[in-house]
Amino acid sequence: MATVGRTALPKLWWQAIYTVPQVDLSCVDPVTRWLVLSRAAVVAMTVTSAAIGGLLAARDGVFDGPRFVLALVGLVLAHLGSNLVNDLGDYLRGIDAPDSPRAQYGPHGLAHGGASLARFALATALVLAAATAVGVWLVVLAGPWVLAFALGGAFVLLFYSGFPWSLKYVGLGEPSVLLVWGPLMVGGTYYVMAETVPAHVWVASLPYGLAVTAVLMGKHIDKLEFDSARGVWTMPRLLGEARARRFTQALIVAGYLAALAVAIWQVMPGLLLAALALPVARRVLAVFQRPKPAQPRRPVPGWPLWFVNFAFYHTRQFGAYLVVGLALQVAVERLLDAF
Repeated sequence: MATVGRTALPKLWWQAIYTVPQVDLSCVDPVTRWLVLSRAAVVAMTVTSAAIGGLLAARDGVFDGPRFVLALVGLVLAHLGSNLVNDLGDYLRGIDAPDSPRAQYGPHGLAHGGASLARFALATALVLAAATAVGVWLVVLAGPWVLAFALGGAFVLLFYSGFPWSLKYVGLGEPSVLLVWGPLMVGGTYYVMAETVPAHVWVASLPYGLAVTAVLMGKHIDKLEFDSARGVWTMPRLLGEARARRFTQALIVAGYLAALAVAIWQVMPGLLLAALALPVARRVLAVFQRPKPAQPRRPVPGWPLWFVNFAFYHTRQFGAYLVVGLALQVAVERLLDAF
């Protein structure tokens, strides 16, 4: 792992937000250290889900800026806290070690000795406390039904691979991710502004939720042998490697079909902009058609992780086009209303 000079800090911060840089945690600044420890790069998926919920609210005329910002901050804090809890739980179980896939694709604060157990646990508690405070604030503003979204999301985020009980270990991690990054995040963001969630918002939450679930499937296919040796029953282990790859392909395709269905049902042609990600989807589907190669032709970040890299890249593209398409939809409708 590399060290970095102070002059390169802004670039490194951006790298830590966009990807997981291979750095020596003992030789970087505190900002980079905690961005890496909390795996801030994957939080872009949470921002996308919140943005979809906010744009749907804007289209329906119920957008509230302060409440949206609070929801976004709360979701980001909850996701960061979940990442820390998951690393802590897997480390305490002995799953996350220096030779584990998790510790190979990026620095692991505990497995690599980048933070003491006490400081890691304290940082986790502080992030979760901040997320809880935002949740309480939203309950005061939008009413007690916010608790249904907050508690549902908190249960999944904390117990995905938390300690002592874990959804991931009993094949429930993947369905939970679909629930959180789809209905709970998108619907919850919408609810704190509108204090209701119409049917079309629930359905519109599914395209991106399916794409995020494909990312997790890719990661667990990559870790199949590792997880099997340690008694971790992820969905790919339940399905088997070949069927899991087919199922992930189905998730990706289903995301586009769900977006098309909502676009037709709600007359939202902006959602069709997601089709611009189809060339990427086609390449990713081809990757999932075959088993992981013994060695990649070119260097791959986080190798031996393979499928997750492609699925994550597609989800970034798909989510970005969904958000841009929804934003254009809102802008055009506002312009037409003005005339």
